[in-house]
Amino acid sequence: MAVLINIVMAVATLYFYVLASRRFYRREEPFLGYLGAAVVLDIATALLASFRLTPTTTLPGSHGAPWHSILFLLHMSSATLGMFGFIFVFLVLVIKGKDRPYDKLRTFQYRVLLPAWALGEVIALTNSILKMVLKIRIYDYF
Repeated sequence: MAVLINIVMAVATLYFYVLASRRFYRREEPFLGYLGAAVVLDIATALLASFRLTPTTTLPGSHGAPWHSILFLLHMSSATLGMFGFIFVFLVLVIKGKDRPYDKLRTFQYRVLLPAWALGEVIALTNSILKMVLKIRIYDYF
């Protein structure tokens, strides 16, 4: 059950990104603290998973990154785009101030960054849950 830490962190990050992105898009306060929490959790999750510091479900066979899988590449590219995009949005808001109009940034982060990041995260969550429950890696099939 120790592998649940990855799933809990991913779900918490998803919650904070959705909450912050929606609030920023709708010009509702507060949003910056939620966005900061999401960015910190996202970076922590990525680093912990990359360096294998959090427990994971071990299956027989290859234990390396499945670079041959289109689904894995989609997960990595979309989650990375979203993560670095939200880091950029967060830095812009902290450096320039959160009270500017930012009409294009509000729309871009809500309609592009959030769905891209969510797609990558849902793929990773599906893989983690299926590894834990059914003992299969979806990256081996797609």
